[in-house]
Amino acid sequence: MSQYPPPGQYPPPPGQYPPPSQPAYWQESPKGRGLAITALVLGILGLLSCWTVVGGYLFGIFALIFGVVALVKARSGTAGGTGMAIAGLVLGVLGLIGAIVITVVGYSFFVDSGGKDFIDCISKAGNDQSEIDQCEREWNQKLQDKYSVTLTPPPAPTPR
Repeated sequence: MSQYPPPGQYPPPPGQYPPPSQPAYWQESPKGRGLAITALVLGILGLLSCWTVVGGYLFGIFALIFGVVALVKARSGTAGGTGMAIAGLVLGVLGLIGAIVITVVGYSFFVDSGGKDFIDCISKAGNDQSEIDQCEREWNQKLQDKYSVTLTPPPAPTPR
């Protein structure tokens, strides 16, 4: 005798199967949050390294890219981590803004301190070491006069 009911007798008559001990609930499979976590980590790194300029630009841009992709996937329902994706986007933007501000301030300081003149002098000097040394002395003197700082190195300690 087969253990399957004959055709046409579905569902089987009651009493042939024991009742389930616990009700079965449908459980949705967990959604991947890898892109959102990546965006968050890159955003944090971009914000922390914005003072290095390259780190701020590099990590900030990648945090934006991963954050946008993660947010699109989270909104369409194929991935999770909406909050982390948004946080990664915000931190990436802050890292980029910090890097841009530091770049602008650094460039203006460089120009104000005579850096462009120093670069021009070095390029005109070519390979003549005495002219390069003269350019360096003039730039150091300009910095010392403008900012009242002494750029000479401290004396080296004497060996024992």
